[in-house]
Amino acid sequence: MIERIQARFADEGKCSHVLNMFSLFSNPVRFRILCTLSEGDFSVQEIVEITGGKISNVSQQLKMLTLAGYLSKERQGKHVFYHLVDEKVRSTIAFMHQLFEHQN
Repeated sequence: MIERIQARFADEGKCSHVLNMFSLFSNPVRFRILCTLSEGDFSVQEIVEITGGKISNVSQQLKMLTLAGYLSKERQGKHVFYHLVDEKVRSTIAFMHQLFEHQN
């Protein structure tokens, strides 16, 4: 039994990916951004409005998430729209929403 448990955690690459994903969720602004984008594509202004964050902080977090490869962006006229490209993040958010849906 010990060997089976050790084998689960032996893959450092998997552990690193999981830790990176959960570090995204540790920042309240990033978490709200990811939750918002798990619902669809939104402009920076829409994300600011939905999350209630300050535009400078939201923009900084969007840049970080894009550079890390979790988001893509597309300019449409004067607006930049962001898209969540990491399906593992989307699935994890959906799971957490379901898990805590009736939590008070």
